[in-house]
Amino acid sequence: MRSATSTIRLSAGQRYGAVDCTDDLRRAIKDAGITNGCAVAYCQHTTAALVINEWEDGVHHDLARRLDVLVPPDEYYAHDDMDRRTQNIEDEHERPNGRAHLAQMLVGATSHAIPVADGEPMLGRWQRLIFVELDDPRDRDVLFHVFGE
Repeated sequence: MRSATSTIRLSAGQRYGAVDCTDDLRRAIKDAGITNGCAVAYCQHTTAALVINEWEDGVHHDLARRLDVLVPPDEYYAHDDMDRRTQNIEDEHERPNGRAHLAQMLVGATSHAIPVADGEPMLGRWQRLIFVELDDPRDRDVLFHVFGE
């Protein structure tokens, strides 16, 4: 069995912005030389997510709208309360982003294992691998680990 790991850097440009990573996934599979096996796509951030869904403007709009209802910007988030919080604090990186952490847990997609056959990801007809920014936009890393024969 062979394996290869690669990383892409991307930015969605805005909170709840999306980036289609499907072609990057295909390139990682091709570059790894794997014909049959599995590709793991992994988002290395706690305030962003990977989803497999249809690439369609209405879906992106609906997700952003629903997340604003479920995780409104004007709520109290204990993660942002520095008088209360005592864990995982780095002064130069700390900012109020409890909302983004909660949104990521609701979306719940840090990684996906995608079967590979005949050198292609076995995604459904309309399925795409999509990165979703849940915080203020910035450069993010998505890792692909491809293994098999």
